[in-house]
Amino acid sequence: MNKKVREFLASTIFIKDIKCLFCGKELDKYSRYCACDECLNVLPFLRGKVCKYCGEPIKSMATYCMRCKKHIDRGFDMARAEFMYSGKIKDAIINLKYFGNKYYAEYLSNFMLDVYVRNDFKSDVIIPAPMSNKSLKTRGFNQAELLCSAFEKYGLEINTTCVKKILETENQAKLNFKDRQTNLTGAFKVVDKDAVKNKNVLIIDDIFTTGATVTEISFALKKAGAKRVDVITLCHDMPSEVTN
Repeated sequence: MNKKVREFLASTIFIKDIKCLFCGKELDKYSRYCACDECLNVLPFLRGKVCKYCGEPIKSMATYCMRCKKHIDRGFDMARAEFMYSGKIKDAIINLKYFGNKYYAEYLSNFMLDVYVRNDFKSDVIIPAPMSNKSLKTRGFNQAELLCSAFEKYGLEINTTCVKKILETENQAKLNFKDRQTNLTGAFKVVDKDAVKNKNVLIIDDIFTTGATVTEISFALKKAGAKRVDVITLCHDMPSEVTN
């Protein structure tokens, strides 16, 4: 391949002025995560031992975390995340959710698809965690829907209408562990049971803290006839009652 051909291909494949999501440095090579090597190396990847059920990081020889040992029924069958909710990835989620940088989701979704492939999930339909009409109107978009983009490109079915949030509830981030568990009771409803009946369903959301949101959605899905419900979030965050 001569020099002119190489230069032409480089100019058509690699777009100039593309910057790292995490530090703003201009990228000099293609990255499906839109991240420079330096930032990728310091992102808080969740690679250690995790609870077999909910994906919470654990340091002991146990198979399950303390809450799952108590046989708390969360509704879902398994939950996994790519990161801990800290550092540069936390900043990226804040930029996405609260500063309207929706394009972040296209790249962050690729990290979540990696979780899907690595854990050999087999899902018939993917459902982003729904927001209430009021919350959706306030923010202008549902970040969970945007985080499904890589899964859609992968050829998986995305359904954004079969589950609705029918109750306006307190912001989960403002509540303690105990209150989070009851705040969302009855908040979600499956309005199209045929979309999930006898199917393996995957819920997509941005952060798993206590798991209250995905638990309530999972209960609604199982009640509607879903065969299996799994969860993938971008991050797993430890609730203060556990970390302190």
